[in-house]
Amino acid sequence: MSAHNAGDRPRKRNTADPTKMANQPALRTSSGAIWLIVGAVLTVICLLVIVPLIQFGNPVTLVGAVLVVVLYIAMIVVRLTITARVTRLRVLAVLFGLIALIGLLTVLIDAFAGWR
Repeated sequence: MSAHNAGDRPRKRNTADPTKMANQPALRTSSGAIWLIVGAVLTVICLLVIVPLIQFGNPVTLVGAVLVVVLYIAMIVVRLTITARVTRLRVLAVLFGLIALIGLLTVLIDAFAGWR
């Protein structure tokens, strides 16, 4: 008798593991509209924080504000042009993350530049 019978092997599931990040509905079944909505909200929040900092004269804040807007426009272009659903949703997720990253870095750079 062998230690491992064919019946003891773990069976592969036909369904995807819903706990994996790549299997979330926002990255698999969404049309992409939700990414545009949350992207718009994040863009507005970033601009509400960044735009008042422009008056202090650090060019990083202006560049950061422009980048945030350009990244959101890129989200709209991606939503309208990429037809492969999973690819489109992943690119939208990356652009959303970049908006958050650029917004945060802009504020942090401006804050640390003011400490000189």
